[in-house]
Amino acid sequence: MIGGARRRAFALLSTLVALTALAPAARAAEPTREERAAAVALFDEGRALMAAGKHAEACPKLAESHQIDPGIGTLFNLSDCYERTGRIATAWIGFRDVAAASLSAGQAERERVARARAAALEPRVSRLQIVVPKEAALSGLELTRDGIALGRALWGTAVPLDPGEHRIAAAAPGHEPWETKVVIDKPGVVSVTVPALERAAEPDSAARSSATSSVTVASPPPARPPVTASPPQGGSIRRPIGMVGVGLGAVGLGVGTVLGFMAKSTFDEATEGGHCDEEGRCIDQTGLDLRGDAVRTGNIGTVVFIGGAVLAVGGAVLWITAPSAPDAGTASAGGRGRAGHAPFRARVGLGPGSAWIAGTF
Repeated sequence: MIGGARRRAFALLSTLVALTALAPAARAAEPTREERAAAVALFDEGRALMAAGKHAEACPKLAESHQIDPGIGTLFNLSDCYERTGRIATAWIGFRDVAAASLSAGQAERERVARARAAALEPRVSRLQIVVPKEAALSGLELTRDGIALGRALWGTAVPLDPGEHRIAAAAPGHEPWETKVVIDKPGVVSVTVPALERAAEPDSAARSSATSSVTVASPPPARPPVTASPPQGGSIRRPIGMVGVGLGAVGLGVGTVLGFMAKSTFDEATEGGHCDEEGRCIDQTGLDLRGDAVRTGNIGTVVFIGGAVLAVGGAVLWITAPSAPDAGTASAGGRGRAGHAPFRARVGLGPGSAWIAGTF
């Protein structure tokens, strides 16, 4: 009984500690120098393949480069590659994303070019509209396009798609599924109407009766006498866990605050160094890098601060609501306790950039 309580306690403690690791996990999401080097190599190779007219080979290179280290320039070249391989819808939305990102980055010329490219592609975009009539809109009806679920808001909406074959399927509880394929090979809207699904055939009643009569109902096993659970020794385990949660939460709050100050310092460095103006527009690559670092550091600080607050509040609730431990006399009277056994105790210590936990069982 005691061993199970301790295992559950340590499992909860492990969860609390894992939350404080949000900052390293977020930092690990950023591309390393090696990953950035790989992204640059892929980008250069993709550009060389495009220059040689090998666009089908260039697009995967550029896509992988953008996946590793997203960038406005990489997305622009990738969208250009998609246009040259006939993926008009993907290229169109890519140029729109480039325009939006360029606007945020203060790159007016690139925004203008990207919007012009998107506008030129729009008349060439193919769209697929899936219509669900009232009589076909069954309760629990689910639609998929190429295996991707479509919410009701998309029913009847003409969605841009690249040319090619697309599969539309419909299913509802108690009804036969329906599926069709449509080929998109030219600009404009292609409409597909979902028919009313047919009810699924019910099993034969005679077969059901035969199956029912052939089933042998086994008698239930004899009931066992109830086992009286022994009261836990050493008081509630929630109190020490609460103390640990408060301590770890304090560490998270401190780390989040420090990261916030670091982000503010980096942002001020970009402004005071003349790389960016007061409105956040940057005039050179150094300013863009400093501002990007400030934004990433600030986001990490926010996540760590919120995680610390959650830990501190959760630990405080566990600490306050923990029941008092029974004394040795009460435990002995119940026939399950042993006098002289001390309850579980835990101590939490905080230091600069560290925390320690000690306890007795």
